[in-house]
Amino acid sequence: MELIRKTLLSLPLLPAPAGWIGFALYTLALAFFWYALPPLQLDDPAQVAVVTVGALAMWRYGWGLLNFLRSVFYNKVVFPRWRAKVEAHTEELLPSKIYLLITTYRVKAETSLQTIHAAVVEAIACGVPVTIVASIVEYADELLYKKIFTDLNPPAHIVLKIVRIPGTGKRDALAQGFKSISRDNPPADSVVAVIDGDSMLTPGTLRKCTPFFALHPELGALTTDEICSMPTGSMLMQEWFGLRFAQRHIQMSSLSLSRRVLTLTGRMSMFRSDVIVHPDFIDHVTNDFLDHWRLGRFRFLTGDDKSSLYWVLKQGLQQIYVPDVRIVTMEEPVTGNFFVDSTKLMFRWFGNQLRTNARIVALGPNRMPFFVWWSAIDQRLSMWTTLAGPTFATMIGLQAGILPVLYYIAWVGFTRWILSVTLLASRPRVSWLYPFLLYYSQVYGSIMKTYVMFRLDRQSWTRQKTKLNRGLSFWQEAWVNYSSTFVHAVALISFIAAIGWFTHTLGLPQAAFCEVFGCSIRLFF
Repeated sequence: MELIRKTLLSLPLLPAPAGWIGFALYTLALAFFWYALPPLQLDDPAQVAVVTVGALAMWRYGWGLLNFLRSVFYNKVVFPRWRAKVEAHTEELLPSKIYLLITTYRVKAETSLQTIHAAVVEAIACGVPVTIVASIVEYADELLYKKIFTDLNPPAHIVLKIVRIPGTGKRDALAQGFKSISRDNPPADSVVAVIDGDSMLTPGTLRKCTPFFALHPELGALTTDEICSMPTGSMLMQEWFGLRFAQRHIQMSSLSLSRRVLTLTGRMSMFRSDVIVHPDFIDHVTNDFLDHWRLGRFRFLTGDDKSSLYWVLKQGLQQIYVPDVRIVTMEEPVTGNFFVDSTKLMFRWFGNQLRTNARIVALGPNRMPFFVWWSAIDQRLSMWTTLAGPTFATMIGLQAGILPVLYYIAWVGFTRWILSVTLLASRPRVSWLYPFLLYYSQVYGSIMKTYVMFRLDRQSWTRQKTKLNRGLSFWQEAWVNYSSTFVHAVALISFIAAIGWFTHTLGLPQAAFCEVFGCSIRLFF
């Protein structure tokens, strides 16, 4: 016993994660809730139903565990080796020139100031020639960028180019920026960082990221970790963004183990210059569209980052995630209402994801590692499998009373407790709100995904009033709207019926079936 005591005392004390007191109180409340539940007795059909849904849940949690383990291996074993090689040969691996393409439109002056200031400071610090290309709509932004650039007095090898464009959308802004870089005849080894006007580079970003293109000759693009700065947002919105970025870190690390990712965030991603200046790439990002069997052809208004990703994947180029570099994204709530703002964001995010998802799946596992290809398929499956639990809980609650529902709530609380703890692998904090926000994001997010999947033509920006105008006639618009509602309703009814049949919580009305078709027809349900 004395040896054990000395051993325990000799162990280093790890600092408690931020927010641990609130999370500890949640843990105690959850334990008390479990303890207070009376025993649950289920008949045989109900037990079969629980086992069926439980098997589906185990598959989902198994997939999550696999991604978690892959992310840990990437962050603790694989990436540190890459980082060590970069640090040992940084000067040799740096490109001969770097381009920073910043697009800005209707961004607050304070935010624009931080963006350009951080970009110029980082350009000066990286030690190689840098050309900053600012694709700007408003004259006030041009004056602001020029003033900050002049005040910082950069050396001669740091150049600022202003590209003025009409306010026709981010895709046009990117296209003009790409063309400006192309006219500069960039060196073969040069790298282009594409940056949103509300994102801020952190110190060391360029020297830490750009050498990977020389280290990995097949690398076409990379992206980094993100943290959110939201000085005016509610605590709930801030916690939600923190949660999403923590989840993103794990997912991106898992995918990067296969040297592929499924998003090249528009906040800040880097590309080889020969990708950026390729005429087909410029045309694809500018005029990307989808031909849909029911919705017809429509151009993509948002989701330029997904268009870039698809083009790079199609060429067979690699992409990686750099987990030890963070970009600060300066978020600004639109209405101040958490539900309204999160709905708007999810509508845009999931629409961008689903408009490109089918095309990535169609590329097949020959164009990318099998794990990445299956991850793209899982994006379509997860929106339905996530809804299986609450759908089943509702059905069995209507049949057997409130007690099974209480057990389902306890199960949700426990599983989301585990998921919240795993996020400590990506962020040194945990919140008592995480279990609730996880469930909200998963279930309500899946509802939003199913809604968007049947309305891929509906696009809009979160803060801007720009919307896609397809020029449809009254009858064409009516067909699109009513057919979208119809196929969505059919999908939901089929999903609910399938859950009910597989769990034996719903059955066919046999008497009515016999009356219509005759009882000579054998019923298999």
